[in-house]
Parts: sequence; C-alpha cells; structure tokens
Amino acid sequence: MDYKDPTSAPFQVPEPTHQPVSTPFPQPVLNNTTPTPQGKTKLALWSLILGIVSAALAVIFFISVPAAIIAIIFGIVALVKQHPGKGKSIAGIITASFALLVLIPISAIVALGAIAGISEGLDSKEGQQLLQQLRDGVKPESIEETTEPSVSDNKVMTYCYTYTLPAGYLYDDNARGCHTAINIPNGDALTHIQAKGTIGEIGTLDEVVAKYNKSLKDADPNSKGIIDKEQFIVNRKTVYYVSYEDNLQLLTGIYIVVTPNNGRTLDGELITAYSILGYTYNSTLKATVRGVVDSFVTK
Repeated sequence: MDYKDPTSAPFQVPEPTHQPVSTPFPQPVLNNTTPTPQGKTKLALWSLILGIVSAALAVIFFISVPAAIIAIIFGIVALVKQHPGKGKSIAGIITASFALLVLIPISAIVALGAIAGISEGLDSKEGQQLLQQLRDGVKPESIEETTEPSVSDNKVMTYCYTYTLPAGYLYDDNARGCHTAINIPNGDALTHIQAKGTIGEIGTLDEVVAKYNKSLKDADPNSKGIIDKEQFIVNRKTVYYVSYEDNLQLLTGIYIVVTPNNGRTLDGELITAYSILGYTYNSTLKATVRGVVDSFVTK
C-alpha cells in the first residue's frame, strides 16, 4: 500500500454556501393622502388671525383698518382658489368685516368725543391753568393745600379763590389754605366773616334748606330753621343764600358758591362749593358780606 502524506495534498478552500435572498414582504400603506402644501393653508390662517387682530385693536385705527382689509382679501382669495381651511377663511372674513363696519366706526366716534371733551376742558379756565403748570414743569398735585393766603391790592388771594377786602376790614393772618377770615380792627364775632371750602354733594337750593333744617332741629328742637333763602348768579357761578337765627336770636347768613369739578381738594376730597358766613341781622352787615360774595372769584 502506498503511503500518502496528507500534508502533501493541495489545500482546498471550501466553497461558500449561497443562501437564497428573500424579498421583503411589502408593507401596507396606512395613509395614502397626499400632504397639503403649507402655503395654501397659511392664507386661510392669516385671514383668521388678521380678522381677530382688527376686532381686538379696533381703537388703534392704523393697525385695525389695514388688518381688516388684508384679512378680507386673504379670505376671499383662499375661498376662490379652494385652498384648504375654508372655515378659517370664512371666520376671518366675518370677523374683519364686523370690525371694519361696526367696531372701528364706534371706536372712532368714541375717540372723537373724548378728543372734543379734552379740547373743551383745555379751553376752560382750569384747563388753561393746568397747561400753564405743565409748561412751567409743575405737577398739579404738587400744589399744596396748605399754601398760605395773602393780601395784595386789597384782595385776599388763596390757592382756591380771591375776593376783595371790604373797606375797614383786616385780613386774619391765622387763616390757612382755602379757609380765610376777615374782621374790622378790634372787632368781635358779630363782624367776623369767613370763607371756606365745602365737600360733598350740594344739590338744589331746596335740598340745601332741608339739610340745614335737619341740622338745626337736631341741635335745637325749638329752632325756627331756615328763615330766608335766595338763589342768584355771581361771576357765572350759582350762589345759594340761606339764613337762620343763632342761640342769641341773631340772624346768620350763609352764601354757598357752587363750584363742581374745580379740581381743588380739602382733606383729600373734592371741594364742591365755598361757604361765606357772617352775621346779616342788619343792612350794613348784610351788605358787607354780600360785597365779599360779589367779588368772590374761584380758581
């Protein structure tokens, strides 16, 4: 038997094993809807957004008017070209149309009314004073109620009003703010005249009389109440006059100068009138007090 050396046999590379390639099973298409182009949906969306903006900012005309017009245009174009988002287009058109036809005109009327009111207020005496204060760099609230009154050329001048000092009368240096007092030299309470601010609702002359009657009756059940009353105009202001007897049965007169919305305050509350008080039980005293009233000018 012939011996063969196994190492002498030629080396054989094993043949590779070929596996059949399987074709993957096709996956089912779950959604065969064609994606919507973004540009077409944005037109309807912008119509809705601009319609809402025009309604919300109706009072800002330079924003609301262009926004409403553009919203209507975008909405119509989207509907005509049958872009997706039909509901948004319709909503945008309706909102913008409502803003353009209703909200914006109403806002314009309100704004014009406010401007007219401001203009009228600035044309008034108080408005001109306010403008002058602003020009001078003075804030209205910086004016103190405690500003001391003064006398110049026989005129008593305060933060709230001025009036002419009657002949023979002197100014009381102890007065402060909008409360002043005058008297003759070495005079007493009978010749004393004072002017001061009044707060609260004034009402009509009859309402004033009713209030005084109640106060007088509460203080003294035997009081006669208001004895005399009168209403007249001084310096374009309504003035009420009422009189009553004090506990010495002397006639006291009160002149009420009605000044609503004058911008002056007393203890943080708006002054609605000024009361000028003095004894009027004879013609001389009544004429003196009435002279103060006739020269009384509010600021």
